[in-house]
Amino acid sequence: MEFTFIDMGNPELVEKSITNKTKIIWLESPTNPTLKITDIKSIAEITKKYENIWLVVDNTFMSPYLQNPLELGADIVLHSVTKYIGGHSDVVMGK
Repeated sequence: MEFTFIDMGNPELVEKSITNKTKIIWLESPTNPTLKITDIKSIAEITKKYENIWLVVDNTFMSPYLQNPLELGADIVLHSVTKYIGGHSDVVMGK
């Protein structure tokens, strides 16, 4: 596996960084702890132009109560339920 770390706040840079090996674009918005915002819908529109690229969004910091990336075009959404959903380190979830 190879990884490329780029500024996700720049959709043009995201698209320029896609190669024939790109399979997943992974983002977190807002990021923790810097609160940088990525326009999930814009990145989703880019990934939909290409076959076999999935947009994965870590939505832990926003929680599903405040943001629903699937509605913005994401293919997969992840939440760390032991943080904002559970909040007390008393919940363990996963599959």
